[in-house]
Amino acid sequence: MKQTKREVIPIHQMDTQTPLGIEFSHLNMTDKEAEDMLKSNKNIVHRDDYYMFLFLESVDTIFTIDFEEVKLQEQSFFYVRPGQVHFASSFREIKGWVLAIDSILVESHYKNVFEKQFLTQKAIPLDIFTLTRIDETARLLNDTMQAESTAFSDRIILNLANVFIGIIAEQYADKQGYLLDNKFRSALIAHQFKELLAINFKTIKSPTQYAQKLNYSLSHLNESVKKTTGFPLSYWIHQQIILEAKRLLYHTDMDVKEIAFSLGYEDHAYFSRLFSKIAGISPNAFRRKFHE
Repeated sequence: MKQTKREVIPIHQMDTQTPLGIEFSHLNMTDKEAEDMLKSNKNIVHRDDYYMFLFLESVDTIFTIDFEEVKLQEQSFFYVRPGQVHFASSFREIKGWVLAIDSILVESHYKNVFEKQFLTQKAIPLDIFTLTRIDETARLLNDTMQAESTAFSDRIILNLANVFIGIIAEQYADKQGYLLDNKFRSALIAHQFKELLAINFKTIKSPTQYAQKLNYSLSHLNESVKKTTGFPLSYWIHQQIILEAKRLLYHTDMDVKEIAFSLGYEDHAYFSRLFSKIAGISPNAFRRKFHE
């Protein structure tokens, strides 16, 4: 029977009951459990609205991510960015640690490493030193999350989660040449745009201005970015702005009007409408959700 094409790719969201917006667990899945997972609804093609970082101890699995197959490796790192379409196309045994974390909780220096990976990311094999560090960090994070809560627990957990992420970011940053094939001209142009966007998003909102600064025609820049990422310039400009707005809503007491001004919007009502359209929730509702 012919299957009906899905109109919308499902988005897996972080459970609103999850403390801090962080989930961390140890996977130890047998071949039989993996086979059951492949057949379940948990393995449908989907996006996540959070980052997922994996430290794989042993694995026999192939991931399809943004339409490309990635074979996961033993003793390696792997991650999935928010919004990437993915599922396990071949799934046998898998053992390791997995961290799911809301994007706004990831330190910006680390996030820049992952966000610059416009091409489909590959698994990074680990040397013995890195393997030891990440294993010790994973166990300490897990023990802290399982321990009785104290006044300092949330901050310690968040810091340890970012140590875990930082070790992964370090490895990807060190292996840029391994990950990026310079033959892909469109990818290089997209990287140039992303770097310029990270510096100028508060003052430059127009795709045309980015094209002018990079000395490309608007159509060429837009085509290159869309070819590499699947989304046009305007999408990435809005995503960068809304991500920074979420950070300010989460980490500061600035009101929405102040945040709008800090991001280059004199009309805070327009900014609120833009945030609601892109994030699917109003700025004040977003703040309440994370500070209940």
